[in-house]
Amino acid sequence: MAEYQVKIAGDAVVEQPTQVSDAENYVLNLDHEDVKTWSPQKVADEFLRNIGLQYLSEQFIVNKIAGHILANLTESHLKEMGVSVLGDRIFLLEMVSYLKKKKIDIARSQALWSGQTPADGCPYKRNCVELCCPEVFYGPTKWRVTGQGIFYSDEPSCCFCCGTVNQEYIDYRFLKDLELKETRFCCCWRAKILEIYSEDKDSGASHRPSDEAQPDGAFAPHMLKHPEAPKVEKIIRNAWTQARLVAD
Repeated sequence: MAEYQVKIAGDAVVEQPTQVSDAENYVLNLDHEDVKTWSPQKVADEFLRNIGLQYLSEQFIVNKIAGHILANLTESHLKEMGVSVLGDRIFLLEMVSYLKKKKIDIARSQALWSGQTPADGCPYKRNCVELCCPEVFYGPTKWRVTGQGIFYSDEPSCCFCCGTVNQEYIDYRFLKDLELKETRFCCCWRAKILEIYSEDKDSGASHRPSDEAQPDGAFAPHMLKHPEAPKVEKIIRNAWTQARLVAD
């Protein structure tokens, strides 16, 4: 049965209803990693049957269209296989496009780097209090860099174990700049720090306070103080570039 999704803001409809068919729901809910393991017979029994094109089973089996090949099908492939009905070719390619989109989304959501601050080592503590009493007054921050953006969550310290976890997301669309710096701790140790400048329009989050006063209108950076900060900068720059290429 078809479903309708409507977004409403107050009494106003802000998005038109979208019809989602049973076939679309089926494909969108498939596990991409599982589909890659399917044999041609299973592609016929599962995929074609659930999208209503089981009559094409023989062509798929004879041409050895296994699960890992399914997302790479093109119209010329379908013509060569003998799928003569234009409407069926268009519908099949639409279902295949959902598989491709899911594959891309999975790849973009995978962690390219993950870590926690404060990191191990004296230079990576926020201050002398944290150095002497780790995690008593300050909770850890967990970071995850993906192809979609940068996720981080501030967790409560052991003294405030009933506190809430503050989760934020930096969307690459609103990323403005990255700056790698080296800071001193207690005058004798040095630490790497990556400053991440973002408008934060997507999450509505306020910027983390900076140790230095910011000029009016300037972006206060998110601070990633970690030994792997130089590596993280390269990873974020590459992902940021890829995100802009996709957007263009």
